[in-house]
Amino acid sequence: MFAVYNEQGLILRSTLEDLYRVKGIKPVKGLKPVAHGTGDEKEPASQSYYNKEAIRAYKQMIQAQHEETIYHAYQIMKRPVVTILDTAPINDCYMLLEEKRIRQLPVMNTQNSPVGLIRKEKILEKLIIEDNVIQEAKAASVRDLMDHPIITADPLSDIRRVARIMYDHDLNCIPITNEADMFVGIITRIDLVYAVSNFPGLTLRA
Repeated sequence: MFAVYNEQGLILRSTLEDLYRVKGIKPVKGLKPVAHGTGDEKEPASQSYYNKEAIRAYKQMIQAQHEETIYHAYQIMKRPVVTILDTAPINDCYMLLEEKRIRQLPVMNTQNSPVGLIRKEKILEKLIIEDNVIQEAKAASVRDLMDHPIITADPLSDIRRVARIMYDHDLNCIPITNEADMFVGIITRIDLVYAVSNFPGLTLRA
């Protein structure tokens, strides 16, 4: 299940398919079908044998090393998630990003409802920094620079669907929210890469 929030709060909580129908949310990438041959090309017998042996060894390694199968967002999300108020000065937001060594922050309003996402790249466009000291800010608050609407997933969302949303919309992260419209975690591209590299079973059950 996925949700979309704008400056006023929740505007949708529904399936992946319904999310693509929301106005203002447009895919920036598309998955291209893999071109298939005409059938004339055949895999060499030796290559076929080695491929089968590699797959067999891969499955054995997975069974030996990983008992838990990774399916859901909550299994790889970072928590607790660091957030910031939309009324916070961008100076404070920049310092928080630097302190936590992260590049984006989910944004909430004074009612603790999700309203956007702020990226370090956008903040740096509005700050003049000399010797690690902020000299001037060309925007007042986080609300002036945050991205909205934002897409979130719930903790039980399928990992592959989360990855598809991130790919289609060119997202570096996707916050995780619960049914009470509260941030409970966040998944970044690095988290997905870590999951694939450390839990190979994830790739076999697509």
